[in-house]
Amino acid sequence: MLEWLEELFEQEPDKEWLRPRRSAEHGNFEPQAWHAMYFEAFDALQYDRFYGAMGGEGPIYYSALSQYARDHSIAGDRLKRFHIFMNAIDGEWLKIQRERAEAAEAERKSKEARR
Repeated sequence: MLEWLEELFEQEPDKEWLRPRRSAEHGNFEPQAWHAMYFEAFDALQYDRFYGAMGGEGPIYYSALSQYARDHSIAGDRLKRFHIFMNAIDGEWLKIQRERAEAAEAERKSKEARR
């Protein structure tokens, strides 16, 4: 399973709908069936965003989400839910990335201070 997905669950343990389900037989993560569409869309769109010259990432572009929805016949109420869940997944991704960057910066400063 993708590392970011496991981190997403670790970061938000109170969000029951994100909790991983593990197979007793295999010990592997098995997302709920309805998660698949959103995780597949995120995998396809995760790099369709702004990347700052000095680091940092912006959210996935609305135009990318809309085009993906059109390409996959997602419309009406499904489109509303698609945008809501994709923004939630992407928001968690951005939060994890921000925390990683902050931790790396703190580590860098700590190493400099020890010199």
